[in-house]
Amino acid sequence: MVKNFKFFLPSKIFFGKDIINEALPEVKNIGRNALVVTGKRFARETGLLEKVCQILKHNAINFHVFEGVTPEPSTTDCENVARAGKQYMADVIIAIGGGSAMDVAKAGAVLMTNSGTLQDYFGEEKFQNQPIPVVAIPTTCGSGSEVTRYAVIIDEKEKTKKTVSSERIIPKIAILDPLIIKTLPKMLIAGTGMDALCHAVEGFLSIKASHITKIFSIESIRLILENIEKALSSDENLEMVFLGSLYAGFVINHSGTIFVHGMAYGLTIKYRIHHGTANALCLPYAIDFLKTHGYQEEIKELEKFFNSQQLIRLNKSLKLPSSLKDIGLNRSDIPELSEMALKGCERSFRNMKSRFNQNDFEEIFTKML
Repeated sequence: MVKNFKFFLPSKIFFGKDIINEALPEVKNIGRNALVVTGKRFARETGLLEKVCQILKHNAINFHVFEGVTPEPSTTDCENVARAGKQYMADVIIAIGGGSAMDVAKAGAVLMTNSGTLQDYFGEEKFQNQPIPVVAIPTTCGSGSEVTRYAVIIDEKEKTKKTVSSERIIPKIAILDPLIIKTLPKMLIAGTGMDALCHAVEGFLSIKASHITKIFSIESIRLILENIEKALSSDENLEMVFLGSLYAGFVINHSGTIFVHGMAYGLTIKYRIHHGTANALCLPYAIDFLKTHGYQEEIKELEKFFNSQQLIRLNKSLKLPSSLKDIGLNRSDIPELSEMALKGCERSFRNMKSRFNQNDFEEIFTKML
C-alpha cells in the first residue's frame, strides 16, 4: 500500500550537452535585468562566465556580474549579493557555480525583497515577501541545489550551518549542461559526486521519504555507484553522475537529509574539509550506526546496492579520506566534533525516527579514527 504523498517541482529543467545555448535565453521570460552570481575563479577561468555574458547580450538581457562567493558561504556573502542586486535593480539572479553560489543566490534573493538579516529567515517559510526569481547553472555534480528549496549558509554567530527553507526559493530554471563540468578537477568530481550519493541515501532513510522519492533515490544511487570511479576520466560517465545528482536533488527537496550532513558540518567549518568530502567520510560509519539503532530494515534495503565496507573502499579508490586520521585528526578532536554535530543535526533530527546525543556522536567519531 502506497502512503499519501505530494510532489512539487516548479523548476523548468534543461539537461544535455551544450543545452545552455537553448536554455539561457528563457531568462527573458522572467526578468530583464539580471545579477549574475558566481565564485571567484571557475566560471571565469573556464570561459563559462564569458559564454553566459555573450548569450545574455545576444538576447538583450541587461546584466551585472557579482564574482566572489566563497566556497563555504556565510551570511555576509548573502548580504553582499543582496546589496549588489538592489544597487543594480536586478529582477532575476543567475547563479553559476556549485551549491555555494546557488545557495547564496537563493538567500540573496530573499534579502532583496525582505528587510532584516538572514538570521531572521533561518528555518521554514520565515519570510513574508516573494523573493526575486533565480536561474541556476550548476558547475559541479553534487549539490542538487538547482532544484531544491534550501539555501544552506554558515551562521557566523552560531558557528554552524543553518538553512533558509521555502518552496519560493526553488530556482525557476535549472540548466544542467554536462559540457560545463567536464573540466572539473578529479577531487571535485569525487567529492561532489559522493555528496550527491549522500543526498540519495539520506533521503531514502528520511521519515519524509515517499514512494516517488525512493524511486529517484534508488536510481540516483545506481547511477552514481556505477559511474563515479570512471567519471574521473570519462565524460560519458561524468554525465551519468551529473544526472544522478539531479535526481538526488529531487529527493532531498521533499525528504531533506538526515544526520550525515549534520555530522560533517564540524569537519567543514572547523577543519575546512570540502563539504562533499566530509559527507563521504561520514556516510559509511553513519550507516553502520543506524543499522543497530532502529534502521535495520531500511539498511537491509540499501544493502542490495552497497554496504559500509564497500563505501570505505570506494572513498579510497576515489582518493578521498576514509578515516579521521587521514585528515590529521586524533582522539582529542572528538568531543568538539561531537558537540558541533549535535548542533548541526538540530534540523535533520526532524527527518529521523529518533534523536541522538553527544555520546552517540562520540561513539561514531571514535570508530572513524
